Amino acid sequence: MLKITNELEDLRLQWDYLREGNEEALFFLYKSLYNPLFNYGFVVCGERESVEDAINQVFLEIWENKSSLKPVQNVKSYLFTYLRRKIGREKAIATKVPLPDVEAYEHSILDYIVELQLEEEMRHKITLAINKLTARQKQLIMLRFYEDMNYEEISAKTGLVTQTVYNNIHQAIKLLRIELKVPVYILLYLLKK
Repeated sequence: MLKITNELEDLRLQWDYLREGNEEALFFLYKSLYNPLFNYGFVVCGERESVEDAINQVFLEIWENKSSLKPVQNVKSYLFTYLRRKIGREKAIATKVPLPDVEAYEHSILDYIVELQLEEEMRHKITLAINKLTARQKQLIMLRFYEDMNYEEISAKTGLVTQTVYNNIHQAIKLLRIELKVPVYILLYLLKK
């Protein structure tokens, strides 16, 4: 019983250090809990790569949100729950969204962070470009791509004729494409994200 109490206390102490931004505490928790998390995740999921990815994502998210983390009494139990939910969300997404037919590859945490930064930069550029549109064009772009409404629904909501909606959105896309210097299909993909 004493050993279990010490382990719980050690993990709780490392959790508190992590919340203060201590990177060594993050690595301590990762090394200490990786195998139990993997075994648990494998029982939940049954796919080695998915479990490994989910564990890495859990620790990456914890590190990114360290300043808003709350104190935890049982760190191991907390991380088991976090991992189970992460795997559940990933399974739900995988069943809804067909995966692209490309060769699978493994991302390192650094690759993942770089990818997130690039996406953030692109979102920022898109926001700046959208802000250069007229108020009407902005409204229609938001309805079409961010609220996923079709032209008829937009027409009903705004009171504009469907052809006018189409023309305004077409003109806005043309301006965005020029501003962002990307092909239309990439622009449409970026707007849908």
